[in-house]
Amino acid sequence: MTDTSRPIDPAMSDTGTAAEDDFYRHVNGGWLDANPVPAAYGSWGAFHEVSERNQVLLRELLEDAAAKPEGTAARRMAGLYFAAAMDEDALAKAGATPLAPYLERIEAARTVADIRDVTRDLVRIGVGALHGLGVAPDFEDASAYLVYVGQGGLGLPERDYYLKDDDRSVAIRDAYVTHVANQLANLGHATAGAPEATREDAQRILAFETRLAEASYSAEQMRDVQLTMNRHDVAALDDLMPGFGLGSYLVELGVTSPTVNIDNAGFFSALEVALAETPVDTLRDYLRWNLVQNYASSLAPAFEDEAFDFYNRTLGGQKEMRPRWKRMIDAASGDIGELVSQLYVDAAFPESAKHRCEEMVDHLLSAMGAAIRGAEWMSDGTKSQALEKLAGFSYKIGYPDVWRDYSALAIGRGSFAENRMACARFEYDREFSRLSEPVDRAEWAMPAHSVNAYYHPLLNEIVFPAGILQPPFFHAEADDAVNFGAVGAVIGHEITHGFDDQGSHFDATGALRDWWTEADRAEFDRRAAVLVEQFDAFEVAEDLHVNGRLTLGENIADLGGLKIALQALREARGGQSDAPIDGLSAEQRFFVSWATVWRTNYTEEYSRLLVNVDPHSPARARVNCPLANTPAFATAFGLREGSPMLRAEEIRAHIW
Repeated sequence: MTDTSRPIDPAMSDTGTAAEDDFYRHVNGGWLDANPVPAAYGSWGAFHEVSERNQVLLRELLEDAAAKPEGTAARRMAGLYFAAAMDEDALAKAGATPLAPYLERIEAARTVADIRDVTRDLVRIGVGALHGLGVAPDFEDASAYLVYVGQGGLGLPERDYYLKDDDRSVAIRDAYVTHVANQLANLGHATAGAPEATREDAQRILAFETRLAEASYSAEQMRDVQLTMNRHDVAALDDLMPGFGLGSYLVELGVTSPTVNIDNAGFFSALEVALAETPVDTLRDYLRWNLVQNYASSLAPAFEDEAFDFYNRTLGGQKEMRPRWKRMIDAASGDIGELVSQLYVDAAFPESAKHRCEEMVDHLLSAMGAAIRGAEWMSDGTKSQALEKLAGFSYKIGYPDVWRDYSALAIGRGSFAENRMACARFEYDREFSRLSEPVDRAEWAMPAHSVNAYYHPLLNEIVFPAGILQPPFFHAEADDAVNFGAVGAVIGHEITHGFDDQGSHFDATGALRDWWTEADRAEFDRRAAVLVEQFDAFEVAEDLHVNGRLTLGENIADLGGLKIALQALREARGGQSDAPIDGLSAEQRFFVSWATVWRTNYTEEYSRLLVNVDPHSPARARVNCPLANTPAFATAFGLREGSPMLRAEEIRAHIW
């Protein structure tokens, strides 16, 4: 594990690689060489190191709560959850028994109408077999909630895995069929009376999913809010799927509002036909597969081992499974995240850290305002709208002011799978019970111990959990240059998401509204296209390039976040000229800190997976591409014209 006492450690660098040739390697080469991807991971980087430290602390807290579950409600419930999750003997004895009530219902289904009804009930325990479903602020009125209904039903990561015909894609589909057949066989072995599965059954499931994939939007298209935000009257949705009765189905699921959002209406039309034309015995196998896929980690070891072998080993390049305690902390974070976070925050995040981060955010918002006012390509009218949006930004740092109420959730020391089902039902009921209530703006979308952050376009807010406000992202005792280059640039990244290719379609209230002049939007798109071209050209492997369109939003946010963080640092320092630290000026330390937080090694398999599905670019591209577009970086390190890390002025990307 990297020493966190030195924010910038020369031992982590590669002095044999010049800053002007490859700054990512120059700063991180020593670390990259010394930190190959561990066998239990598909990638390993700064985010993983922070998460690892957090998990060690969480293990201590949860094991103590499991051994002595008295005290606060959070401690008691988290302790009971973790105790059940870690009881491997009980899991082995139970086999697939916790799924029996749902498996019996699936086995009894004889018509598409029966399949529909079972699917509806599976949704309530978190199994989205045919579609996605969730509740979020309304894209036209962020003070109210709206139900979002989405395409789904695929067991492979993205639709193109079903549609590409290159050798690798064909091999992955073949491995997927084997995996599905193995899980169905596990189900048959573990559940008395379950039908025996064959590879032919799995082939038919693949064929059904392929029909859904053919009607699905691509990962690129799913980023397009203009394409995927579509209000529909619930009463008219039976016309979209007349045989299935989509409108009445949603009412049965608890939709009480007159309208919902449908991301891809064509998908649901195709789903109607696919259901009608697919034999019911295949649909039964498909539901069994979805159920076991969702709960594999909660069942006997054979199920989780099989899931790991395909999803983690074949797709992600992991050589071995992480220890169970780490996997169960992840499960707890997903199911009862705010209970776990209460234990973490009390132990790891002092009030002083929260206040310092809030001061940084104020400087960063001020710097974004300066960037907007200084955008020479934007008209005064659009600038005014952009500044109004910025003024409407809110932010949350560290942890919620009010923790989520879990008093209606029953957690026991017995069955882990039943606990997970109870958590899924609790969350489903919690979401749908508030459809008639105003939006809770105090709510967090991720646990406070997460090593992550986000911008919420519908609420126009940025959120930074305590989990990421740790070294190397945030050093409580470090100089401003280090912190602004690391977490400051990440905060700037999230602020810039409000003004990226998708976030810029939402206004100050979070409503999806076109507040741009036609000419300004065209110029924005032209400037964004420069970034698309730059990242399309970035080679990940010999036959693999970044998808510049898929990653555009994140790339805009990286470039903008880096630039406004530098401006915020200058503002915070008030023009003072500090003496160098470890031989580096303040701005050099800023850029080194930026490169440090993105250091990551990847397995080849995981690199390929990410390029297909992840809207974030690989780490080396995230460091070098924004820097090559940043003249201040070239000045700080004395780069010459023509250096690989300095793009010629006429081909630089500049938006914010």
